[in-house]
Amino acid sequence: MKTNTFIIIVVCFFILFALVSGCIEGYFKKTETVLVKLDSQENIQWISVIQNPDYATAMALARPQFNQFTQTSDNGFFVAGYYSNRSSGYTSLRIFKTDSRGNPIWDEKLAGVESMGEPTISPVQWEDGGYSVILSGGRVYNFDSAGRSLGVANIQDPICRTNGTVCYDLTPVSLTQNPDGSLTWIQTNGNFSTSQTSLVAATLTRNGTLLTKEILPLKISTGVTDFIRTNDDGWLSGKGYRDDAPGGGNEILIEKTNASSDIIWDTVLGACNKTASCNNDLIGMHESGDGYDIVYQSYPQQSNESVPVDTISVRLDLTGHIIRQDKISDLSGRHVWIFANGGSRADFSEQSQKIPQKVLDSAANANGTNNPRFDLGSFIRTADGGYALLGTRYYWE
Repeated sequence: MKTNTFIIIVVCFFILFALVSGCIEGYFKKTETVLVKLDSQENIQWISVIQNPDYATAMALARPQFNQFTQTSDNGFFVAGYYSNRSSGYTSLRIFKTDSRGNPIWDEKLAGVESMGEPTISPVQWEDGGYSVILSGGRVYNFDSAGRSLGVANIQDPICRTNGTVCYDLTPVSLTQNPDGSLTWIQTNGNFSTSQTSLVAATLTRNGTLLTKEILPLKISTGVTDFIRTNDDGWLSGKGYRDDAPGGGNEILIEKTNASSDIIWDTVLGACNKTASCNNDLIGMHESGDGYDIVYQSYPQQSNESVPVDTISVRLDLTGHIIRQDKISDLSGRHVWIFANGGSRADFSEQSQKIPQKVLDSAANANGTNNPRFDLGSFIRTADGGYALLGTRYYWE
């Protein structure tokens, strides 16, 4: 049943994407990629406008999960994204490298890398100077320091070939780069129609060689979306929680397990006005010192108008009690760990609300004519304590 449902969802997504991108392609004549560098006080240091020759990036592809970037060891930037060719209509995985001022050094494309089914991409630079683009479905595209393709590996394959793991039931949860250059991929393995599942924690090389694999029993309920391993060998998990009481809504349930996978406490989070039904979306979790940091977004449900989204930072102690809960008003309030792994999380909504309007206006107008539209893609924290923004400008027919 789960497999059939997944296939239906993917097919619907294909149809929706084709309709949306097809309509948008007919309304603009060109696009540009824009990089903006800010200092730690959110002042603009420079803006780089990069042409997209032969590309017309549909707005459906301009969302953060389709375009990501990371700062490189020389303080430049490595950008990866899906770009559709205006003439042929084909989609390519495009990668390019800039210097520390955002000027392109090289620019390559890999045709035929479709975004459907695994849209989230993570760009990575390795210690040997090479690069990888990791897709959420398990494919890893490797490149040398000049952007030349070194082939593709599927890190899902070795996991599926060992210990009888059921591949169609594996759902990616997180993928991180380790200090030694390996990758740790955490997935769920089980049927979410039950309250029992397990976690698969695998360590692999970027070429797909399996180094270690551990299957961990974990008692979780339907809908868990986030996991982190805690220092006591337990887990912290997060999921949506429906509160049907008057003034309730979609809240967040944080659960903590011990090393035996038994749930030892849970906490419900939600911050919007209780006079209205609310949505609360989990952004990320992090363990630090003697507690846990949670970031989520909260907003009232309103069907007829756009409403502001509050980004909330929560500190929990080791027993799950809320120590403090504050709104984040600007970029400087974001936790450093939010910016890990190549960019802001794909499910951040209304992220431009935390960026000064003068920055967005400057990005929209720098070296541009004919009043282009600027859409923010993603942003990262840089090595100097500042920030960098990645976006796309659209010029209409």
